[in-house]
Amino acid sequence: MNSSMISIHEIATSVSEAIETRHSIREYLPDSVPDEILQKVFHKALRTPSWKNSQPWKIHIVSGEKRNQLSKELVKAAYESTPRPETNWPESYPSDAKKRMFDLGMKIYEMAGIERKDKEARNQFMLRNFEFFGAPTAVFITSKFDLNYYVGIDLGCFLQSVLLLAREEGLGTCAQAALSSFPDVVKNSLGLPAEEKVILGLSIGYPKPDSNLNRFHTPRESAEELIRFY
Repeated sequence: MNSSMISIHEIATSVSEAIETRHSIREYLPDSVPDEILQKVFHKALRTPSWKNSQPWKIHIVSGEKRNQLSKELVKAAYESTPRPETNWPESYPSDAKKRMFDLGMKIYEMAGIERKDKEARNQFMLRNFEFFGAPTAVFITSKFDLNYYVGIDLGCFLQSVLLLAREEGLGTCAQAALSSFPDVVKNSLGLPAEEKVILGLSIGYPKPDSNLNRFHTPRESAEELIRFY
């Protein structure tokens, strides 16, 4: 089956299919994800490899009224203060990456019906991060480890496991650095210790099928540009 013909609701039947059809979902149905499906996804993800089996992750899955209250608190923080993440967000990129990032932003705004000059609409769209794009469940990944290159690789591997396993269950996801913007809000809400750093989060749920945003797949560079055989 051609991957472009697979419905975003259908279960992925192979790793290849999950990779080819996974993309960031930014509009969700309100339907709750059954606990047994969430448990299956995250229990399997714990098999992710890590440096010397260090397993530098903790996972916090937030649904229901707790999710709603945390969303309100994050939106309020976004209105009233500037982000204060505990990890250093990248500040510089190679020129080719900058172009891809700019093009992505413009295409997403276009799919959302937002004009480039409409700053207020862009700001409101940004706030949707803290509403988890309407997803019924939010996930926060934290770590007590000192962050370094290899811990970052381990956490990235874990995140990819979650994204693909969720796709296998017919779920949509959106990984969000934005959800690390206000770690104090997350820690206070979830009762986390001060030394547990909020690294990133993701939204997870069933994709809204009639959404233009959900039909958008981020383009990739050609294999010829990025892969060399020797």
